[in-house]
Amino acid sequence: MKNKFISVLLVFAAVTASVLSLTGCGDDNYPVDVANFVIENEPENIVILDAPTADIVSYTGYDKKMVGKSDEVDQEWLEVVPSFGSAQNPDIEKIKSSETDIVFAGDSLSDESKAELESNNIKVITMAQAQTAKQLETSYITLGKILGGKVTGSNTAAEAYSDLLDEMDMMKSYVTSSKTSDVLDTVCYLFVENGKLRMMSSGTYGDLLLSYTGAVNAAVNIEDNLVDVNTLKIANPNFIFYADDETYSKIKSDPVLGALTAVKTKKMLMVSEEEMNRQGQTAINTLKKMIYFMYPGLAQRENASTPGASASETTQPQSIAGTSPVSGTTAPLNTVPSDSATSVASEYKITITPNLSLKIEDENNNVKVMQQRLYDLGYITDKGNITGYFGEISQSAVKEFQKKNSIKETGAADNATLVAMFDVNAVKAK
Repeated sequence: MKNKFISVLLVFAAVTASVLSLTGCGDDNYPVDVANFVIENEPENIVILDAPTADIVSYTGYDKKMVGKSDEVDQEWLEVVPSFGSAQNPDIEKIKSSETDIVFAGDSLSDESKAELESNNIKVITMAQAQTAKQLETSYITLGKILGGKVTGSNTAAEAYSDLLDEMDMMKSYVTSSKTSDVLDTVCYLFVENGKLRMMSSGTYGDLLLSYTGAVNAAVNIEDNLVDVNTLKIANPNFIFYADDETYSKIKSDPVLGALTAVKTKKMLMVSEEEMNRQGQTAINTLKKMIYFMYPGLAQRENASTPGASASETTQPQSIAGTSPVSGTTAPLNTVPSDSATSVASEYKITITPNLSLKIEDENNNVKVMQQRLYDLGYITDKGNITGYFGEISQSAVKEFQKKNSIKETGAADNATLVAMFDVNAVKAK
């Protein structure tokens, strides 16, 4: 009789656990403790006023929760998100009417705006700017926990962070494998702060980003970021990246800096401070931009390996006579322009920009168009799966497409995958 009673208890416990699982009770994801906040439930609607935070949130895939942003959140792939005013004084009424759970703000948010948001039970969270790889990982995990929970969110963010480093490592390996000499190039990044010329020094996130170009930062062992012209004279960097026109003018007007080889040979490229400080997709785009400028032959080689690409289609960095070199017109590694002669993108009414990337849990019209193309190529077999939602079926189809088209099998449709997918010579499933 005792054994029967124990069996009944075990069955009851199993049924109870099953019910708890189905109803969401006993969920390990929430509540989440973050600094002096407790997030009781998964946020449904968020507003991001801080562009660097938006970059990370977007890279983790939680940008689908965004109902608004500030004018300063200017990433191209987030342009469809409504603007709620400035980062300093956003439109509080719009934020309230959107049933916002959390506002991610920067240091510029006014005290008055913050107080009014919090008085309406809207949590205001400010993320610190990461300076090291470990701090960056912590930023990803923290945002993941807030937006997806202690288990699900942490795992999603950890995977995104790993993908970020993998992609940057892959680009660095392209550089390393393409070089015929073991001699490392030297680079530096210069900017103006409080009227003084400064350089990206050791221990900063910008220094970390520069390291992925495969070159050595001329200020690698320097902690004081105030420019020492003699140090740069000795280092004589092969390439100089600079923040803006004011920085360019200060470099050119200094007798020592103006005589550096990189200045004389015009191996200088404008890379804004925003590009150097954002830590998601912008970081990937910035790294590609710098690598392309440094090694244009690598861009040609990588484009030549992409289906339908030709050397003439590669976009090279340009300079305008009488001005500083212009910034930011280069295409990403492994891509060709989506309007190339062999692309059918226009027939599907999709514009494949350098920043367009589709991944699991995305839901938009671009996903639906991608699914239609995969259906036409035979990778999706049921037309009912053309829904606009990027789920496991789409992920498997993308992976299979990548496998047959000699692209790294990630399951995410990055620019290289989309360009190849909408090429007339794309390899079909059968």
